[in-house]
Amino acid sequence: MDPRTACRTEDLARLTGSDPRSLAVLLRYLAMAGAVTQDPGQEDEEDEEDEGDGFRLTELGALLRADTPGSMRPLALMYGGPFYRSFGGLDHAVRTGQPAFDHLFGENHFDHFARDGELAALFDRSMAASSRMFRPLPAHPVITAAAQAPAAATVVDVAGGNGELLGRILTAHPRLRGVLLERPHAVEAARRLLDDAGCGARCDYRTGDFADVPPGGDVYVLSRVLHDWDDDRCREILRHCVRAMPAHADLLVVERLLPADGSPSLATAWDLHMLCNVGGRERRADHYARLFAEAGLRLVGHRPLPLDAHVLHARRAGAPDPAARRS
Repeated sequence: MDPRTACRTEDLARLTGSDPRSLAVLLRYLAMAGAVTQDPGQEDEEDEEDEGDGFRLTELGALLRADTPGSMRPLALMYGGPFYRSFGGLDHAVRTGQPAFDHLFGENHFDHFARDGELAALFDRSMAASSRMFRPLPAHPVITAAAQAPAAATVVDVAGGNGELLGRILTAHPRLRGVLLERPHAVEAARRLLDDAGCGARCDYRTGDFADVPPGGDVYVLSRVLHDWDDDRCREILRHCVRAMPAHADLLVVERLLPADGSPSLATAWDLHMLCNVGGRERRADHYARLFAEAGLRLVGHRPLPLDAHVLHARRAGAPDPAARRS
């Protein structure tokens, strides 16, 4: 399906191996949800069971196509696949406090995906599907200050996935260098993406875990990492970063923040996802500030990003104020 041409239900049924009447029921529901629209030229008002009606994608529905800019297809496949199954075990998660995903599949989702190359690639693409939250990050004062430093600065992306964020930063600032730490399969995907973006020559790649955070960087990035873990593991991850960070280095943490006033937020929905599928949690800004302090960091401030995300800026406890350092 596409947004330009209406497809007859009977043709779609033949192409998808579906029952025409049942497919028409689904398409009418999707029209109500705004994902498709019914072509009025095909509608038979005298026969509500007519499978000859034509449907085409709306602008919203087009996000399910792989060739649409900003495609949500990988995210939809992930939440319509393994996470759909584990959300069926939400009762287990609420009653026990343990992820339904682990209960259903017998292992945590990181290990489960790592053993399945196609699923691991789909997960990385689904993470990249939310990448528009990264658009303002290359203009963050910490990044721009590093880019303007007399000596070439290095940005270390810890558990940087397929390199989408690091690629945006390096593309925006040709003087910066990058280091990406990830699992082996993700490193290869990141290498391809950064090479295609024309900045692969300025990036080094390290395979490993959080204990292997490379030392000597100028800016460290943890993007959508801490929400995957409980507080103890978060403190451990942050301490690994602190041990690697020189005294002058900055840490940028990208996460969704739970609103302090209980107002509607995507963070609240993601908090339920974390409970059911991952075992982590979303947190308020003051919660992160405590975790930072317990790991030897100080929260400098935070700024909003698209999709209800925020970037939190932290420095080693006792380090000079960044504004004073730049003056």
